Amino acid sequence: MTFGRNFLPGPTGVHPEVLAAMGEPMFAHYGPRMRPILDEIQPELQRMLGTERPVFAVTCSGTGLMEAAIRNAVRHRVLVVIAGYFGDYFARIAEHCGKEVIRVQVPLGMTLEADQLNQLLDGPPVDAVALVHSESSTGALAPLAELAPVVRARDGVMLLVDGVSSAAGLPIEMDRLGVDFMLTGSQKALALPPGLAFGAVSPRLEARAAELEDAGHYFSVTRWVKMASEKSLFETPALSIYLALLTQLRRIRATGGWAARWARHQALAERTWAWAASQPGASLLAPPGRRSHTVSAFRLATADPKAVIDALDAKGFYVSHALDPAHGPVIRIGHMGDIELEHLDALLLELEPLL
Repeated sequence: MTFGRNFLPGPTGVHPEVLAAMGEPMFAHYGPRMRPILDEIQPELQRMLGTERPVFAVTCSGTGLMEAAIRNAVRHRVLVVIAGYFGDYFARIAEHCGKEVIRVQVPLGMTLEADQLNQLLDGPPVDAVALVHSESSTGALAPLAELAPVVRARDGVMLLVDGVSSAAGLPIEMDRLGVDFMLTGSQKALALPPGLAFGAVSPRLEARAAELEDAGHYFSVTRWVKMASEKSLFETPALSIYLALLTQLRRIRATGGWAARWARHQALAERTWAWAASQPGASLLAPPGRRSHTVSAFRLATADPKAVIDALDAKGFYVSHALDPAHGPVIRIGHMGDIELEHLDALLLELEPLL
């Protein structure tokens, strides 16, 4: 598939220069070549998440860090905001970890608002609130800047945020907002192959993690913070993806840095929203003001989603279906990573007559 035609909500397309970096020979990850790599990537990852805290890179998917967030922050009970497939996924992970879960169901395409969360936190006491920032099953963007202060005002309640499809696609202000656990994955807006997950934790979550007995070994935040602080690795990493990450971070710096990347993602999103407003055959699930900068979900009026996806696939464009059949006739478009406006325009030109 030609680069610039992958509009999946993930894994996104990977730039040829980044892919080429993965072809380098292997070397000792505990040797002298690895330390300069870790030194270089750390400040860039901190900028990506908006934190001065150590950012750990872990060889696993975002799911691994979702489980880590639960195991390292929740003693007994967690409130999970379910605004789509991945909110429900977060809740199931917590249940499988043996925690009591209060599920807060949000209407399809909508987000939980600050006043609603405040009322919910007047109910049974919880150790944490877990939510998905950019819900890629619906294209909805949670108002994190409004929700975070509500959680922070509650003594001892941690805020756990799945930023898998938001980080690297829009500014994340983890420290300023008081997020306690922010996580993301390599295969979304950062536009790397799957296999690495990135996260950071607040000092108070780090302190709680040290007290819990079931955080495990591999998924121990205590280990990860130590690893990131010391610029060392305690286990064998996905070394090829580290090389891809290094190359990608250098590309981001050379093309205007994070601010330019975030601005391009906003431009892609706004182009998609404007196009959708002119299409009688499709409507966005998420309302204005609550739309993701990286993923859009469209409900089709009459067209069959499978037929649309297959027709685009025949022309070399990849888009995706609904993750949950209950969401109805939906297609999802990822406009993130290294996608440019001309790539998006080419897709929309092919999509319009299919609706």
